Amino acid sequence: MRVWDKKSIQELLEKSDYAVERAILAIYQRQEEDEKQDGVTRKRNGVGFGAFDADYFSTRAVFLLSGQPLTPYLASRARVRGIGRYWRQLAEIANENEVRKMRKHES
Repeated sequence: MRVWDKKSIQELLEKSDYAVERAILAIYQRQEEDEKQDGVTRKRNGVGFGAFDADYFSTRAVFLLSGQPLTPYLASRARVRGIGRYWRQLAEIANENEVRKMRKHES
């Protein structure tokens, strides 16, 4: 089983535009529903986007959910805007997925 950490998450985000897209969507899914609708962060609950990033990344998430991939420029901008700072949440999600895969193979 692979264990995801800060270094592995940030390296993946630097190499892959697709990983940037998945990261944006994964963090967006953790936003509260009212926060998703308004593109803001109201609660300091340690999940979803921070208040500074909520509008920017929520807009990108809605764009991705419409079926459009990020252009290389937009993926680069997401890196500059700091998608990598969400590595803890992304590692948590990735490690939970690894455990699910392992359990599925065991059954």
